[in-house]
Amino acid sequence: MRRLWRFYHCKSIRRLGERKVLEFLVHLKADLELKDSTVNQALCALRALFRDHLGREWKCWNDIKFHRQELLPNVISREEMATLLSSIREGHFRALFTVMHHLGLRLSECTHIKPGHIDGKRLVVRINGKGGKIREVPISEELLVRLRRYWKAHRNAEWLFPGVGQGWNRKHCSRAEVMRRSDHPISSSSVQEALKEVVKSLGWEARGGRRPITCHTLRHCYGTFLLEAGVSIRLVSQYLGHASLKPTLAYLHLTEVSVSKARGELAKFPGL
Repeated sequence: MRRLWRFYHCKSIRRLGERKVLEFLVHLKADLELKDSTVNQALCALRALFRDHLGREWKCWNDIKFHRQELLPNVISREEMATLLSSIREGHFRALFTVMHHLGLRLSECTHIKPGHIDGKRLVVRINGKGGKIREVPISEELLVRLRRYWKAHRNAEWLFPGVGQGWNRKHCSRAEVMRRSDHPISSSSVQEALKEVVKSLGWEARGGRRPITCHTLRHCYGTFLLEAGVSIRLVSQYLGHASLKPTLAYLHLTEVSVSKARGELAKFPGL
């Protein structure tokens, strides 16, 4: 609203009409060359003021659509992933990030895993996903053994990754004991901060203009690596908890194996 007021140098933006508001949006898009997502934020603010607050039922509210640009998932190589996970010194976070990557989980899904969600006989983990949807994700025997060893270190009956909170070392007991007594899972903010510190220690914060590595990067790598290994896209979509195949299809653009296979098949085409 402040930017709109400065653009027209008017005493009150309440007096502006539909044409003036449209000209301002055109200015943001054409003159300032702002991204569609940014212009859409301005549109939502204008609509909230003029339509919802001032009752201006203008035609433009239904006619204007700004579609946000869809970016490809941010993925790192297998070698970089191995370096990232091996650089995590604290066992608590190393176990969490390994599970997040090996199971392709969202951050909240990973932090809320309970010991009872792991079925060692069937080698699957029950995940409470987005929108309350439950899915089962396969787990390797090797990771299962590591998780059992990790859980035995704290033996919290409620959470696989219990939170310890700030100042846990002032409670006159070991970290394992604090984790055992904890009644809440580890916080998302502490997990995000831990990953930032690891990325920073590796000097990967701004590598050649690439987007920053986040917890979701581990999930993106899971989907990409499985497709590269030849796993069915429907299975990968199911494991990731996608409602449709559309978001999973984005990983196909990132698979080197698919590209090399395509080149190989093209070489077999007749006429060469």
